[in-house]
Amino acid sequence: MLSKTSSAVVTFLFLTLFIGMMAYLDTPQATSDETVTFPMAAEEEDQETAAMESQLVTVYEDRKIGTKWEDGYRVETYQEFEVDKDADGKTVDVRPTGNYSYLKYKGDEE
Repeated sequence: MLSKTSSAVVTFLFLTLFIGMMAYLDTPQATSDETVTFPMAAEEEDQETAAMESQLVTVYEDRKIGTKWEDGYRVETYQEFEVDKDADGKTVDVRPTGNYSYLKYKGDEE
């Protein structure tokens, strides 16, 4: 039977070995940075379109689409639109989304 001191030393060495082995297994293995990719051949039109699309900025805008009166309240309805703009800020494409917002105002009907 081992003495208390030698038992503590063996336990310490076992835990140190166990923690060291877990740390080694948890580290990511060395990865190769030599990954080579080859671009696929594309037609000139596709390249021009891709270059144009890369310069587009998408902006989300809420636009008022209607107003109605309900129980003494004026309710304004806004719909969100996805707007693509080019580098000059000109609108290229507008697409409606399914998001709506409603503003409710207390007031007299006009």
